[in-house]
Amino acid sequence: MPIVRRGIRMLVAMVLLVLALLTAVATTVLVRRGVLRWAGSLALIAVAMLTAGVAELTDNVVDRDGATGIDTTTMNWVVPHRTGWLTPIAKAISDLGDTTTMAAVAAAACAWFAYRRRWPQLLLTGTATAGAGLIVVTLKAIVGRQRPPVVDRLVTETNQSYPSGHTLGSTVVVGVLTALVILAVRRRAVQIAVGVTAAAFVTLVGLSRLYLGVHWPTDVLAGWAIGTLWATVCLAAYLRLRRPATTTSAQPA
Repeated sequence: MPIVRRGIRMLVAMVLLVLALLTAVATTVLVRRGVLRWAGSLALIAVAMLTAGVAELTDNVVDRDGATGIDTTTMNWVVPHRTGWLTPIAKAISDLGDTTTMAAVAAAACAWFAYRRRWPQLLLTGTATAGAGLIVVTLKAIVGRQRPPVVDRLVTETNQSYPSGHTLGSTVVVGVLTALVILAVRRRAVQIAVGVTAAAFVTLVGLSRLYLGVHWPTDVLAGWAIGTLWATVCLAAYLRLRRPATTTSAQPA
């Protein structure tokens, strides 16, 4: 068992190291592009802290210590506070954030981008969505965490618990599409409204998974964090690729 656990740590560390390196490169690109402006240094610190937090959280989950101490306490509070009118709402929100729905949203967006011949946006959306799915499948298989007790679940789930696929997937898909909308519109009020709505939706998806008893709190936290890191990588690459070529004006003879 110690050998297996050590191997799991090594695999997780490799995955997170690659993600950390990609995130560092992505954030550097954002700074150089001027997207982060004066907040560039703060953004780099935030990304570094988030990456370190994900690594530590994953290690805690593998070792069943540290941050996982909040899991049982939180679930013991959530389960007795369920109400009849809130349960169908939580199920509906969870269904909106599930893998099938997010894949359908991404596919519809890609079809629209193809129709409008917006190939960079199509590549961004497709890559981000496929990458999110691969990250979820890989980490679930590597960590192999069991879900909360069946008796506490309000819906049926059969795969591993860490990280929350609903949370990570919705964070990536909704986050990337929201960023594209914000980049396309100029009115600050519209940008704020779109951003707040997207953040609220992603937050509610994660909370619905807790309410339904199919994820531990640390599963959801990891979904938000890893989803944010991966979306940042994809958006930085997109901004880099769509940068217009620098041209110089010809001098008259």
